[in-house]
Amino acid sequence: MTLERRVQRLEDIHAINQLMSRRAYLHSAGMHAREIEECWAKETPGVIFEPEDWGVWEGPESIRKSYVDGAPPVEPGMLIEHCVTTGVIEVAGDRKTAKGAWISPGHETFPQPEGRPIPHWSWGRYGVDFVREGEEWKIWHLHIYTTFRTPYDKDWVESSINRPDHFPKLGETLPGMHRPDREVTFNQPYSVDAAPALQPEPPAPYDTFGETTSYTDKPARVDRVINNESEDQ
Repeated sequence: MTLERRVQRLEDIHAINQLMSRRAYLHSAGMHAREIEECWAKETPGVIFEPEDWGVWEGPESIRKSYVDGAPPVEPGMLIEHCVTTGVIEVAGDRKTAKGAWISPGHETFPQPEGRPIPHWSWGRYGVDFVREGEEWKIWHLHIYTTFRTPYDKDWVESSINRPDHFPKLGETLPGMHRPDREVTFNQPYSVDAAPALQPEPPAPYDTFGETTSYTDKPARVDRVINNESEDQ
């Protein structure tokens, strides 16, 4: 790798980290329309958003209906922050795409129709495919994986056994959200009965996107343990 190419790679990685950090700030303010405008791909087909256990939305119109029009309203008492840490980024050899994985500690507080807002911890992970449009990197496929979600005053072990009543049922979206285009590819939050899975798998070096798979494709194989018995998924 030439010195010029090495410097270019470092600049690309820095730009992708900046992009993910900018996206985190916009998300924390509930500014999803601006996030889509500034951070997501516009000229590349196949834009995909897969948040946790809700489902998969494909294409800008479907994503906007769920993530902008159907998102919880920004109102007094709301608080959302999701950090991006421990990033692993690989830029393709042809520099047309890139892949990244992050762990994301966070917390959320949502107002309720009656009573005080309910705060909870919300930890997750990101698996993201990026595409370069012109000289800028943009989000192409964004997959958010649940690590655990639990009310502030309840540990994640308890919440994994007895799901809090105010959480949507598994696989169901929030009221008013546009229905997903297809089901979840993978999401395994903490469970007392399951060992951790390596998802998203940190990217390995690659030359073209055809050599790899999207983070919004179903993983070919996931090794995990459920009730002390090995299972391949």
